[in-house]
Amino acid sequence: MELSIKEISNGAPFMVDFEKVEVERCHYINANDERVEPTPILSHSTANILRVSNNGTIFIQVFDNNLGLEFPLVQFKVTSTFYHKNERAEVSQTAMVRGDEIIEELPISYEGLENGKVNLFMISKQQGKTIAFLILNPKGIDEYYYRITFKEA
Repeated sequence: MELSIKEISNGAPFMVDFEKVEVERCHYINANDERVEPTPILSHSTANILRVSNNGTIFIQVFDNNLGLEFPLVQFKVTSTFYHKNERAEVSQTAMVRGDEIIEELPISYEGLENGKVNLFMISKQQGKTIAFLILNPKGIDEYYYRITFKEA
């Protein structure tokens, strides 16, 4: 079955396997610029993102290939999204302004991510590949945030 970003944006169930996980720590410089620092966090991992019921919880499971361990990274609900499609990409993402679009049910469990809070979720199709992003803000830290990118092979 073809993955529909528009249906995901409307709350439909979905499941996507990702072969690559990248975590970057992004430092605020000013309103327009940031300094991006690659990290080794989850660099040898694969991930699965799924929602099993309409408008239900989104689950992110990670498999660490080095340790041979599978664990839940986070569970959350998305209350509203924006959908956009053009000739290059199809995107569904939560807003970045209001802050009440994501309701966390199970916070980030990976210690290296400093028990961050999910502030943005985006899933898109770009050149036929599905890519997802999470933006995490560590508790009590205003200088930087984590950007986690999930990519298909």
